[in-house]
Amino acid sequence: MTSHAIRPTRSQQQRPAALYLLQRRDGQRFKIGWSFEPLERLRSLPEYYRDELDLESSNAVWLPTPERARQFERSLHRGLQMYRVNPGHELDGHAEWFRYSAYRSAVRMIAQMPVALGAVQAPPLVPLLSDPAEHEDATLEGTVSAVVRTAQDVLWAMEDMLLRIAGHCPITVHSQGDQHRLRLGGLRHLTDHRAFALRMALLDADRYRWSTGTRSGSFVNVIEYDGEDLLLELAQPRQVRAWSDGGLWYQMLALLDRLSILSSRQVLPPRPSTPPRNVFTHPEWIRKAVRAPKEPRG
Repeated sequence: MTSHAIRPTRSQQQRPAALYLLQRRDGQRFKIGWSFEPLERLRSLPEYYRDELDLESSNAVWLPTPERARQFERSLHRGLQMYRVNPGHELDGHAEWFRYSAYRSAVRMIAQMPVALGAVQAPPLVPLLSDPAEHEDATLEGTVSAVVRTAQDVLWAMEDMLLRIAGHCPITVHSQGDQHRLRLGGLRHLTDHRAFALRMALLDADRYRWSTGTRSGSFVNVIEYDGEDLLLELAQPRQVRAWSDGGLWYQMLALLDRLSILSSRQVLPPRPSTPPRNVFTHPEWIRKAVRAPKEPRG
């Protein structure tokens, strides 16, 4: 039994729907499905009542119509068929679970599919717990990119990404004259599966671009790795000031200040504590135990 046995009515055909990537707390597998209201949908799953779902790390992609959501779902199910796993039951949604090792492939597939027929850009991967109203208005016509477009909205989204990833890796601000760079330490091999979607978003140049009519710009000019670290070269002040009356640049400065403060408060992970000494194998005990042989009594 699938989650979509009832076909949407004619009035629902133009209603936005979400493709969701639902993660488990144990990080062993994830579910690919679609729904008009994904959070309501999850309440019908047995995993929900067992408290096995990691909603905070799960993601969704909002699409203009349920038909497009079904197309995304079918494409991912077929493309990841070899990763499909048995969740241990045959209840609702049991055929939509995949090994977590396929999560990155799922994200890549989504990034290659346009939000709608006739569109050129892929939809953004957003937190499952985010407000659907923030994404629905960008999908009303079915041919408009779901990526936020105004400079202000892009800056807010960029701020949200950076402040969230700051909880997973240190961010250092390097400023020299009008040049500002962000160094995200160790991002290349960040192993925390909770931060994977954030890392993929940070590497997506479209996340920093805005476009309104004939005007466009990007808050990040260069994205590149330096060893294990990711470097983001920010747009120069003169560029940002040209987009508005200067308000955006002051917001960027405030963001840099917040990131600098967070960096200064970063606490280095504690060194591994010395394991309890085994007195029977410790060198000091051995030296005491091994005594000089006694001279034979004559």
